[in-house]
Amino acid sequence: MRTLLMLVLLLILVGLLLVYFGVISVHGDESNLTLQRHDVELGTSARNVEVPVVRMENRQVAVPSVGVANEAAPANAQ
Repeated sequence: MRTLLMLVLLLILVGLLLVYFGVISVHGDESNLTLQRHDVELGTSARNVEVPVVRMENRQVAVPSVGVANEAAPANAQ
């Protein structure tokens, strides 16, 4: 008897998981219940996505500098 109950519980659990993952859709109205099955595809597909790219570019930023008297450029100029 326990085995039969465990089998029924397993079937109910599998059915709930199929509905949760969208393999089966359940539609109901007044007195009708309709089950609709969807094909599931596993694999990869080609899509266009935006990918961040690291590149070298010149940008002016504020950096610390040390000034020396009577010189045209800062001491740590490169």
